[in-house]
Amino acid sequence: MFDFSSLTNNLEGSSLTNVIVIALVSFVLSSLIALIYQKTSRELESPKYFIQALILISIPVATVMQAIGDSLARGLGMLGALAIIRFRTTLRNPRNMVFMFTSISVGIAAGVYGITIAVIGTIGFCLVVLLIHYSDLSKKTTVIASLQFDIPNAILLASNKRELIEDHLSNACVKVNLSKYAINNKKSGDTIIQMVSFDFKIKIESKEKARILVNELAIMDGIFNVRINFKDDYEKI
Repeated sequence: MFDFSSLTNNLEGSSLTNVIVIALVSFVLSSLIALIYQKTSRELESPKYFIQALILISIPVATVMQAIGDSLARGLGMLGALAIIRFRTTLRNPRNMVFMFTSISVGIAAGVYGITIAVIGTIGFCLVVLLIHYSDLSKKTTVIASLQFDIPNAILLASNKRELIEDHLSNACVKVNLSKYAINNKKSGDTIIQMVSFDFKIKIESKEKARILVNELAIMDGIFNVRINFKDDYEKI
């Protein structure tokens, strides 16, 4: 079995060979992280630049750690230099942040000659990601949508239509929340009709059940312009 500790001991120092080996180790491990990310990501559009960043970032981080070494002055100087640079890219998906941090950690570990730590940490991280991906934690069992429809205010006031609709939504959906309620006037010939627009945020078991719900609302008396928009809960970077 290959002994990584012996490799670590042999890499102490800043010779050209050591720098190249550390760069290659960082590249291979970060490439593995990027591959696992690509295989387990559920985003419809593959963020190619983010995947490239996962692969590339560990190399400069390892180089910086090698350059700093045990020098306190170099470390403080590097902190000052990084404080000047403003990184404006925002990662809105926490999962993407975890992968980016892992790639940076690999570069740090490799840069301080912790080859064993970098390899074991990367393999362990990738195995846990795969385990979560194929477990129930990663299964998408519900869909989130915005359900909108209009009702004439006269019909709404003359009956308990709102209560009936809310009861029907509560029975058909996992969760229901009224997110928007608006009243507006629409002109039909010489007649002005006051319409009430409802916007519900719903969580339902499947898109098929959402389609059935839309059809049921559409055939109800007094309900017009029934529409639904599904929300992708996997945010892009």
